[in-house]
Amino acid sequence: MNEIITEAVFRKQLGKTAGHAYILFGGEDYLKSHAVRAVREDVCPEPAFAVFNDITIDVADYTPEGLVNAMSAPPMMTEGKLIVLRGLDFTAMRAEEIDALCEVLSLISEYDFNTVLVYVAAGLVDEGYLPKRPSTTLKKLAEVATPVRFEPATDARLVAWSAKHFAHLGVQASPDVCRFLVGYVGQSMFVLAAEIEKLSYYVRSHERDRVSEEDVRLVAVPQLSADTFAMSNALLSGNYRAALDALAVMKFQCIEPMIVMGELSRTFCDMQAAKVLMDAGRGVADVMS
Repeated sequence: MNEIITEAVFRKQLGKTAGHAYILFGGEDYLKSHAVRAVREDVCPEPAFAVFNDITIDVADYTPEGLVNAMSAPPMMTEGKLIVLRGLDFTAMRAEEIDALCEVLSLISEYDFNTVLVYVAAGLVDEGYLPKRPSTTLKKLAEVATPVRFEPATDARLVAWSAKHFAHLGVQASPDVCRFLVGYVGQSMFVLAAEIEKLSYYVRSHERDRVSEEDVRLVAVPQLSADTFAMSNALLSGNYRAALDALAVMKFQCIEPMIVMGELSRTFCDMQAAKVLMDAGRGVADVMS
């Protein structure tokens, strides 16, 4: 069984991913997307040959046979090839479907010019009780691939990341301003990235190079109630107008539909897990853990 590694460890393996399959899972989808881009730039540096060497298979087009065919075709004019499989919902897959996927991934050593990334959106795989007790599904996948866990970033990390992201776009933001931004728009890195880009363009359009708290209040979209929890509550109560209002704000923030569905699934799964534990008479500490 392959050890579950962190995002930081995975980054160190760039340049050495050929002949390996990875399961990208966990609560932070922004970092997964960034990891896919990093591997793509490493494995498929020539855009002219991307049609041959950079293959994305969405869940609607996935079959075990199709994945084998994609893996067996040799790369064109380069040494390696990237295959990204995305959209699978392991919480809804039957055991035999997971076994079929594992059987295909076990062939990676025969087609060792491939790097295979299975992108699992947040909430679409039972993680178990990590780090000590991974779920049965993760254990099974870890027999044929390396699971990479992308945990949600802490507030401190988001503050530091926001400052670097501002600097990359040519403006400065103090730690206090970045801390206020995280509290104002929320902890989703997709949302933060969009708001940082918008703020940077706004400040530069006014011939300034430093973001203020007033800029954040004026330009950024606050969390308000249009987050995943609000949408979940609206759906559970049958208030579809409120759910559509929440979805409209998510669309404005350019949150991908797959991310919305993943976060909703995770929220509902967490609520169901809490209910099961409470019905079983477990204490608050057990439910929180």
